[in-house]
Amino acid sequence: MARIYMVRHGKAAAGFGEDMDPGLDATGKAQAEAVAQKLAPLGPLAILSSPLKRAQETAAPLAALW
Repeated sequence: MARIYMVRHGKAAAGFGEDMDPGLDATGKAQAEAVAQKLAPLGPLAILSSPLKRAQETAAPLAALW
């Protein structure tokens, strides 16, 4: 059976309406690292991500591990 793992981006550096494409803040970066460590044993698998900075920064730690 095929599985799809969906991950929401980590905490963004700016709130809604402040910046249309913020990166992650320190908490968001820690969240991205934590999810990467959790999912690392499952890969390598394809990673599909939005082009938004916060999504790219969330996907990057996992991509680096795979």
